[in-house]
Amino acid sequence: MPNNRRLLELALKGLEGERVKLEDEIAEIRRQLNNEATASGNTTEASPASQRSGPAKRTMSADARKRISEGMKRRYAALRKAAQVGKK
Repeated sequence: MPNNRRLLELALKGLEGERVKLEDEIAEIRRQLNNEATASGNTTEASPASQRSGPAKRTMSADARKRISEGMKRRYAALRKAAQVGKK
C-alpha cells in the first residue's frame, strides 16, 4: 500500500500543478475581458481583484511551471518503469 499512497500523492501534486496553470489562464482571460470592458467604457463590473479579500495570490513564472512539469514527467516515468519491472 505505500506505493499506492505515493502514487496518489504524486497524482495530487500533478493535478494541483494543472490547477495552477488553469487558474493562471482564467485570470489572464479575465484581465483581457476587463481591459476590453474598460476600453469600451463599460466599467460597471468590479474587477476580480477588487472582489477578493485577503492577501494576493502568489503566481509562478512560466519557467517555474515548466520545471515542475518536467519534474513530474520524470517522476511518473520512473513510477511506470518501476511498475513494469515489478510485473515481470
